[in-house]
Amino acid sequence: MSSIRKVAAVKVARVSQHGTPAELAEARRELALANIEAAIERNLASSPPLTTDQKKRIAALLRTGGQL
Repeated sequence: MSSIRKVAAVKVARVSQHGTPAELAEARRELALANIEAAIERNLASSPPLTTDQKKRIAALLRTGGQL
């Protein structure tokens, strides 16, 4: 697990015990972001370069929240 993901996971654990619901929701969003970033980096590192059209498809997923 990357250090960013570890920090985010620790924050979720801490906030779940001592934070507000809004703080917990934000901490969970940050952990989700860290997990998504790690997955993207891992897949891009082990794949051939993406074409321009493929990059556009991924960007569209991000813009629409995964709903194409």
